[in-house]
Amino acid sequence: MAISFRNSIYILVVAAICTSCAKQLKPTGGDIDEVPPKILASAPENEAVNFKEREISFEFDEYIKLQAASQELVVSPPLKYPVDFKLKGKKLTISWKDTLTENTTYLFQFGEGIVDLNEGNPLDSNVFVFSTGPYLDSFSLRGNVIDAFTLKAVKDVWVMLYSQNDDSLPYLEIPRYFAKTNEQGFYELKYLSPGDYKVFALFEEGSGYLYDAPTEQIGFLEGMIASVNANDTSVTDSLYSIKLFTEIDSTQYILGTEQLGKNGLKIQFNATVDQYLIEELTGVSDVERWSPIWNKSRDTLTFWFDAPIAYDSLRLRIVADNFTDTLLLREPKSKKARGKMSAQKSDESNISLSSKGVVNHYSQWKIKSLTPISEVRSMGSFLFKEGLDTIDLTDFFSYNDTNLVIDYKWKEGQNYSLLIPDSCVYDRFGSSHDTLNFSMKTTRQEDFGSLKISYELPDFGYPYLWQLKMGEKVVDERSIQSNGDIIFRYLTTGEYSVKLLHDENANGIWDTGYYPGKRQPEKVSFYNEKIEIRSNWETEVEWRLEL
Repeated sequence: MAISFRNSIYILVVAAICTSCAKQLKPTGGDIDEVPPKILASAPENEAVNFKEREISFEFDEYIKLQAASQELVVSPPLKYPVDFKLKGKKLTISWKDTLTENTTYLFQFGEGIVDLNEGNPLDSNVFVFSTGPYLDSFSLRGNVIDAFTLKAVKDVWVMLYSQNDDSLPYLEIPRYFAKTNEQGFYELKYLSPGDYKVFALFEEGSGYLYDAPTEQIGFLEGMIASVNANDTSVTDSLYSIKLFTEIDSTQYILGTEQLGKNGLKIQFNATVDQYLIEELTGVSDVERWSPIWNKSRDTLTFWFDAPIAYDSLRLRIVADNFTDTLLLREPKSKKARGKMSAQKSDESNISLSSKGVVNHYSQWKIKSLTPISEVRSMGSFLFKEGLDTIDLTDFFSYNDTNLVIDYKWKEGQNYSLLIPDSCVYDRFGSSHDTLNFSMKTTRQEDFGSLKISYELPDFGYPYLWQLKMGEKVVDERSIQSNGDIIFRYLTTGEYSVKLLHDENANGIWDTGYYPGKRQPEKVSFYNEKIEIRSNWETEVEWRLEL
């Protein structure tokens, strides 16, 4: 059938349209909007005076949304009641129930509570100020907040000002002025009325601007601090640094417990224990025959029973200083014996020995037991090898508490092995083991370097605690006086730092602050450069500390 010219054109047009439809692509967007919303007008205007109303309103250049605005908003001086937000189109109204104080400058800081609708860009200027009197207060106070122990800047800390000089203020009263530290730990309180202020820093867990939890961090400046007129160019604006610390919780309690199978238990307290008493209330064992072992800081107590106790439950009454508590321990779950064994008995009470695979060539080789060692039999049957050579262990072997110790003059980079035949080592519960095989390799001199530091420190009449650190790990700690040399040998290669703790009361530890006693935390100093330890090399450093 013939097709007319007009129909042919019509078919071609329809086909073109269909083809075009089939190839449609999603339109690509433009650049991401990074422009923050702006306030075009406000009632009253920013920095208005003689303001008496109970609401302020803003007109924006684009549509906005509120993003946790109530939590982000900071009003200084604070209002008693929460404000109300009302958003309609591009207009935002903020109202309140409070009656504003006369002749007072109010500062509204919105934080990131007001953002644009599409991209969430926060408001370009998040500070709004007005006065209920004839002028704006123009005084200020600024500085930084640092962690007292690390000296690192701390962000999101409230810095709070009180016009009264009362020690109970941070516990009971909301501050007159407050601001939050930025990423660099800096703060600035502006539009202050002239006067002297008591200054605190608070890193609180909840909200409310009160120091009401023992785990919260606090800092304070001593005495009253004078605000500075920000408009007076003849006055040097002082920077006030506040050290943030956590007080030691003097309320004693049990932090945790660990059951050591049926052989013992471990009790951890939150603070050092001076005196204690323990009673077993279920009558399954005699506490007088248990062996108590305290750790160095005397906050963890390990009890080894005189014999394994098979119990469904164990009830203990514990008195630690002025604290009393009762513990109920259920039957411990069975655990497989640990250690490197060629064979393992099914008896879960087997003694468990373990060892490191690499031992420093200048130190002892220690093989650790999970339970106290009471006896070693047939030591002559131990097979101790240096490479292919067999060595008599008699003159180099000993044991103490939970360690088998081999004190030998090791060859560098050498492989060693130790075979302990079946039933040679016994713990206090009479348990022994199957045949044990241990192997290790010694380090070499070139794996290490050494460090010598000649130092001169201010002589305040107290000692310093010197810490050599690799990353966050304390490699060495010792007490030193104000000047001299300190030498570290056999340091693994890498980057180190030096930290000084000012032991002002000479008690051998760093003491945190204590606000009720108006005691600042003890000072901390750092050597301001990293120290590189190189292979088989002695690094020498000189440090003169001036405070």
